[in-house]
Amino acid sequence: MPSLLLQSLFPLVFIMLLGWLSGKLGYTRREDANVLATVVIRFALPFHLFIGALNTDPNKIKNLTFMAVLVVGLMGSYLLTLFISRFVFRHDIKTSAIQSLVCAFPDMAYFGAPVLAVLIGPEGFIGVLIGNIITSVIMIPLTIVLIRMGDKSDESLNALHPGAMVLQNLIKAARNPIVWIPVSGVLLSLAGVQIPHILSMPIEMVGKVSGGLSLFALGLLFYGERPKLNVQTFTNISIKNLIQPAMMAAAGLAFGLSHTLLQQVVIIGATPSAIAAGMFALRSDTYIDTASSSILIGTAVGVLTEGIMIYLIS
Repeated sequence: MPSLLLQSLFPLVFIMLLGWLSGKLGYTRREDANVLATVVIRFALPFHLFIGALNTDPNKIKNLTFMAVLVVGLMGSYLLTLFISRFVFRHDIKTSAIQSLVCAFPDMAYFGAPVLAVLIGPEGFIGVLIGNIITSVIMIPLTIVLIRMGDKSDESLNALHPGAMVLQNLIKAARNPIVWIPVSGVLLSLAGVQIPHILSMPIEMVGKVSGGLSLFALGLLFYGERPKLNVQTFTNISIKNLIQPAMMAAAGLAFGLSHTLLQQVVIIGATPSAIAAGMFALRSDTYIDTASSSILIGTAVGVLTEGIMIYLIS
């Protein structure tokens, strides 16, 4: 068990520390993390998920029970936070949407994928693939709709019907490489189509850099941050790092998932908040300080909570 924990978590800590040190020593600038993140999100991770889906047994992709558990865990924690934000912290709908995203959107690309690769192997990327589809098709469009509903400064956005907002954002999500490239891999796998080795080899080479590059960018992004711990930060971290994996585990047991699939959903649930949630806060000019503090402290704490979850489920 100690060996498994070390193999799963030490590479994460080492590479994130390397990224942080590169910023500290002036080898790279903090702004460079945005370029690295773009390479990961637009190219490396989509191709990595594409190859993973293509090489996966179609019957495992068709597992609707597995997808249902992920929907329950991801959207359940989102709606729970939305309720707490609105009725406990008394935030407006725009701020509540950002807080909900911070508490429910796991960092599957940066943090979850490398852990699943070590713990489970190539099949672990099915959870990342389906999780990304759920966040891209349900969670993010819902967040954008709520943000626009709460945006009093733009009358043109307020005039847009909520249904039109959802459709508009679903179309945008479908155009995102992190959605359509992996989905293409799923469709090819379901159709029993295999691409030529001469094509799959360079795609696989691009995909293999996703884990290390994403963790390096994450460490670089954290350089220079000054987090603040308060009641809301503590609440956000507790929901994301503890309550969400507990919801995943409860749903997984209720739906009768196999041990391997249960491991996947719990690890995804225990993954800290995604950097993308902080980007939404910045873009909306809402909840910025608390969101960034929750993500930074949550990631540091996430190394410990992820280790605990690995221990419990293994």
